[in-house]
Amino acid sequence: MILKNFSVFSLASVMMFAACSSDSSSSANSEIDSSSSVSEKESSSSQASESAGPIWEMMQEMPNMDLGERYGAKLWLSAGKNGFYSLWIVDTANSETTYGTVAKKAGISSGELQFSSADGFVFAKGFQPGDSFLKELDKGISLRFSVEDSSLMVSINGEDDFKVGKATRKIDKDYLSRSDSLVGKTLEWNSGDGESVYRFYKNGEYVRLFGDDSDENQFEAGYYDIHRQHLLTTPVHFAGKVLTLGNYALKIGSGEYTFESSDNSETYTVSSMKVSYPDAALLTQNAWEAESNDSLKWTLEMKENSYVIAGKTGLNDNTTKIRRVGDWGVFGDYLVLTVDTCQAAKQVNCYMERGQILQLKESGFEFDNFDTKSEYATPREWTAVEME
Repeated sequence: MILKNFSVFSLASVMMFAACSSDSSSSANSEIDSSSSVSEKESSSSQASESAGPIWEMMQEMPNMDLGERYGAKLWLSAGKNGFYSLWIVDTANSETTYGTVAKKAGISSGELQFSSADGFVFAKGFQPGDSFLKELDKGISLRFSVEDSSLMVSINGEDDFKVGKATRKIDKDYLSRSDSLVGKTLEWNSGDGESVYRFYKNGEYVRLFGDDSDENQFEAGYYDIHRQHLLTTPVHFAGKVLTLGNYALKIGSGEYTFESSDNSETYTVSSMKVSYPDAALLTQNAWEAESNDSLKWTLEMKENSYVIAGKTGLNDNTTKIRRVGDWGVFGDYLVLTVDTCQAAKQVNCYMERGQILQLKESGFEFDNFDTKSEYATPREWTAVEME
């Protein structure tokens, strides 16, 4: 694996809302949120709409596509089965040398893909192909696909259509080549000074934990895939500093994978995990209520892309103690609640909350909220509001 010395962008997600501080990423990540135009609950079935079905099918037949020469190099597009796409700037003489990558999860129902510097990307600074790629990425790169005479055609940035070629490369058996190999696996690295744990789920979703997941300032959840034998990760919700695009070659060992990047390597131990995938749609079908130990009465309403949660003192004085509004998502079996706005009766910390969903039924749900210390932490157990 030949890796250029990439420049990688990172972003800290510390925001201030009203009288509360929040580590929510929901409105901080113009650079990091690579799926802002895509519902997190979108499945690969939406890729095969009536208009884009033939396009999608052809992409699956050639997951690495040759889009001609550009930036003094070759332009490749890789497409995964879960709607994860990546553009690669590939050396003309050696297909293992790349000068830049941009990746995102997206729908292609319109036959068009858009990439920009708002998506997760890396590039080789100081190399003409990498610098040229970044310059155009800042303007935006548009790919419009069509089918003509059983051939897949593409127009780049409104230019004339041309036939998409099939790009191939030799698989190195020492490195992981399929994302299916990661599904249902936990990868753990421990240096003594810190700990990193990846949980990989079906549908291209992942969660990354740090230590015992008690730190409000370290967490990420998003999408992943393996393209060109590189594990690509794009965080959607996060706390702390994260890479806008994780880009690693995973060398296969005995019960372990070594994550290799352009300037570092870390060895992760592999183990299997038991996952019970919750039906996330149930969360939007009911209003929810709970009661915390300090006698606060809680209400929670979740819509497709937002939630509102409030804690009040009860029916007697009905005083609102805390109210949070934000985005939410389920990644595998993890529920994530970000914070856009937070109002409280006094100065408090409003953290992005997350935790494993332990149970989810029409009548109620329970999740293992990492925050067990904050005065107004979201309760773990909820019951459906009875209606008549």
